[in-house]
Amino acid sequence: MFYLFKNRDFKFLVIARLILDLGKKISWVALAWFVYELTNSASAIGFVITSATIAPLLSSIFVGSLLDEFNRRTIMIAENVLRGIFILLIPLLYWGDELTLPIILIVVFINGLLSAFTDIGSMTILPAFVDQEDLQSANALVAMAGQSGYLIGPAIGGFSAAYIGASLTLIVAVFFFFLAAILYFFIPYSSFQQGVEPRRLKKRNYRIIKEIVDGFTFLRNHRVLIIISSVTLIFNITYAPLEPVLPVFVGSHLDSGPDTLGMIWTVFAVGALLGSFIWVRLNITIYYSYSLGIVISLWGVAPLLISFFTNETIVYLIMFSGGMVYAPYNIVEPTLEQKLIPNHLRGRVIGVMGFIAGIGFPFGTFIGGLLGEYFGAANTLFMSGLATIILGLTVSFQRSLRFSNKDVNY
Repeated sequence: MFYLFKNRDFKFLVIARLILDLGKKISWVALAWFVYELTNSASAIGFVITSATIAPLLSSIFVGSLLDEFNRRTIMIAENVLRGIFILLIPLLYWGDELTLPIILIVVFINGLLSAFTDIGSMTILPAFVDQEDLQSANALVAMAGQSGYLIGPAIGGFSAAYIGASLTLIVAVFFFFLAAILYFFIPYSSFQQGVEPRRLKKRNYRIIKEIVDGFTFLRNHRVLIIISSVTLIFNITYAPLEPVLPVFVGSHLDSGPDTLGMIWTVFAVGALLGSFIWVRLNITIYYSYSLGIVISLWGVAPLLISFFTNETIVYLIMFSGGMVYAPYNIVEPTLEQKLIPNHLRGRVIGVMGFIAGIGFPFGTFIGGLLGEYFGAANTLFMSGLATIILGLTVSFQRSLRFSNKDVNY
C-alpha cells in the first residue's frame, strides 16, 4: 500500500495528519495532567474532556455543509492556525495567574468546535486523492499516520510535562498545529475540490439548513448507515470512561506521574500501528458484523483486565494488545461510509453521522468522570470493559451488517 506515497498530494495529506495528531496527543496528555494537578479530580478531567468532545459534535452538523460549499483548503488551514492560538492561551493565562477551570473549559470547547473541520474534512477529501480500489489502503495509511502521531506524542507529552512542565509542553504542541496548516497550503486547491462544481463554490449561498436536511435525508434512507452510526455511538459511550479515569488510575493505583500516562498511550499507539498494518496485509473480507463486533469485544477486554492490575509492565502489555485489536475499527468504519456516500454529499452526511455517533463520547466521558469520582478508577474501568464486550457480541449478531467489502456497490 505504500506505493500510494508516490502521489505527492496524498503524501502531504498523510504527513499533515501525522503532525496534527502528534500535536493533538502532546497537548492532550499535558492538558489532562495539568487539570489533574490543579484539581486532583476525575470528574474535573471528565468535564474538560466532555467540553472538548461535545463541541465538535455541535459544529459537525454545519461543518459538512461548509466543506461542500466553500474552499476546503482555506477552511482547514484557518482551523489549524486558530486551534494553535487557542491552545496557546492556556499557558499564557496560567503564567498571568488568570487561569481557572471555567476558562479551560471555554478554551477547549472553542478548540473542539474548530477541530471538526479537519476531522470531517480529511474523510471528505480522501476519496478524491486515490482510486476507489485503493481507498481501504489509503484509509489504513491515514489511520497509521494518526497512530504514529499517537505513538510519539504521548511519550513526548508525558515526559515533557514531567520535566519542563505542562505549560511549556502546550507551547511545543502549538507549533505542530501551525506546521500542519503549512502542509495543507502546499496541497493544490484542485485536489481539495475535485468533484465539486466550481460555480457552486463561487455563489457562496448560505443554504446551511437545506444542506443539513439533505444529510439527514440521505442517512434516513440508508439503514446501514444508521446502524453504523448507532454502533459507533454506543461504542463511544462504553469506551469513553477510560479517558478521564486513566490519569487518576495512574496517579492513585500505579503511584506514578505524567511520564507513565504518556507511555501507556504510546504503547497503545504502537499496538494500533501494528494492528492496522496486519489488517491491511491480511486483506480480511469477513462480514462487517463480525469485523466490527469482534474488534469491539476484544477492545473491551483491555480496560476490564487493567482494572485488576497495579503493575506498570502488565498495564503496558494490555494496552499494547488493546491497540492491536482496536485499530481495525478506524479502517473498516470510515471506508464503508466513504463507499456508501457520493462525493457531492459526503461532507454533510459524514458530518451528520459524526454528530450522531460522536454524542456518545462526551456523554461517556462525563459519566466516566462521575463514576470514577464515586466508584473509583479501577471499578470504572471494569464497568467500561464489560459494557464494551456486551456491545461487541451484540453487533456480531446484527443481520443488517452481514455483508463484506466486496458486496458494497459504489
